[in-house]
Amino acid sequence: MGREMLICQCLSLLPTEDFDCPLMDYGKKLSTKSLLKIFVAAQLDQWSSYNHMEEKLRAYPKLRKELDIEGISGSQISRRINDLPTEKVQKLFLKVVEKIRQLTQGYKGLSKKIGLLNIVDSTEIRLPENLCDWAYISKGHHVVKMHTRLVVASKDVAFPDKMVPSLGTVSDFK
Repeated sequence: MGREMLICQCLSLLPTEDFDCPLMDYGKKLSTKSLLKIFVAAQLDQWSSYNHMEEKLRAYPKLRKELDIEGISGSQISRRINDLPTEKVQKLFLKVVEKIRQLTQGYKGLSKKIGLLNIVDSTEIRLPENLCDWAYISKGHHVVKMHTRLVVASKDVAFPDKMVPSLGTVSDFK
């Protein structure tokens, strides 16, 4: 199976039925549902920039059909993502987590003795100094952290189920 077909199959499994936004999408070439799917595809296929997204979308006709778009530019994606409320992304994340929870309901963890594990780790996201004094850590270092909880359902299955953003000074322990 080719990479394009695999991405299309993954996107078709996303619970996006509630993401038709007629008021938000009115007069827009790129719907909210398609925009969310583009970013999931970009994550799956490790697209590194808006130009890379544009290039890949041009190269993958079946993916364009799955996204219900004829063509789109990197600058259109950039403008559209700026208009997307973060609540929409959070809602999709929570729907995916719920679906995974249903599929892994009977999983017992690494072993009977250990059970399910919940591992917490964080990733620092650097921010531009001139725009983010609120995220100041030290000279030239402005960051926020994304604390992620990973559920280890079995030896072969692990998934993130919760993310909490914070200032860069907050430890994982807190």
